[in-house]
Amino acid sequence: MENTEPDWALIVAGGRPVRPAVLDRIGEPAWIVAADSGLDHAYELGLEPDLVIGDMDSVSEAGLARARANGADIERYPVGKDATDLELAIDAVAAAGFARATIIGGTGGRLSHTMANALVLTVDRGIRLEWITSHARISALRSGQTGTFSPREGTLLSVVPIGGAATCSSTGLRWPLDPTELVPGSTRGISNEIVAADAATVSVTAGCVLLIHERNQS
Repeated sequence: MENTEPDWALIVAGGRPVRPAVLDRIGEPAWIVAADSGLDHAYELGLEPDLVIGDMDSVSEAGLARARANGADIERYPVGKDATDLELAIDAVAAAGFARATIIGGTGGRLSHTMANALVLTVDRGIRLEWITSHARISALRSGQTGTFSPREGTLLSVVPIGGAATCSSTGLRWPLDPTELVPGSTRGISNEIVAADAATVSVTAGCVLLIHERNQS
């Protein structure tokens, strides 16, 4: 699920920064948004954000000064806001008219934030989202959608239903979904394996799922 479109946005989240090698897998974005301390991570990766957004409670003053000097737009929100910095960044990308965005970073630190970062992918904002960490690529599929997954990116694929039962079908997996209803709270869809030489697919005919595509770290 690599970006092939010229007009897509990159969101650099806070939390644990990704390894620089991640950038080699995602191509060149048209617009870069830093969510709060994601600004410092962006500079560490050699990226120059166009927009910095959030309550600025964890970004460095040096990073903000550099962003201002370089002409980046800065949108500061109160700490007592109703959305995380990452969700604000996603909404900004959608409002700017992009059809696709990739998120990097966003793990580590508070577990609540890591879980919330995954769940924001499941909200239909009219924009395709994927979240890339140093070890996984995470996306959401809703009814009527199909995802394709290359074994070159990793051979483990977990399918997690969100918000209710989800019905899925698959090709190229060791334990086929043919079709299969996955129920929240069950671990039936965890750690399936891609056995196809070229790619596996997952199609959703009802409900919504998170797809977590990763390498086996054991």
